[in-house]
Amino acid sequence: MKDEKTIGHRDVVRRLSSETNITFKAMERVLDMYIDILTEQIANGKNVTIKNIGTIKVLPTPAKVGRDIKTGGRIDIPPRKRVKLQACATLRNILKE
Repeated sequence: MKDEKTIGHRDVVRRLSSETNITFKAMERVLDMYIDILTEQIANGKNVTIKNIGTIKVLPTPAKVGRDIKTGGRIDIPPRKRVKLQACATLRNILKE
């Protein structure tokens, strides 16, 4: 059962399809291509800006030392990349209301 606060991929495709009079399958292909392009750019370390939403930024995390809970031994955690959404002013203002 889907959470009432969550909208899924099919829901977005269905709404776009009905509002543009484009078939569901054609709209699904367009949305999938859009997501593939965004994913590819993010995977290549590029920031992606989506109008009226914000910028998806790729940020490095440094290497750090962790502890094994069972043994208490040291674990070296390698550096990685993480993704952060920086909301634009438009979205922040909508959320304030």
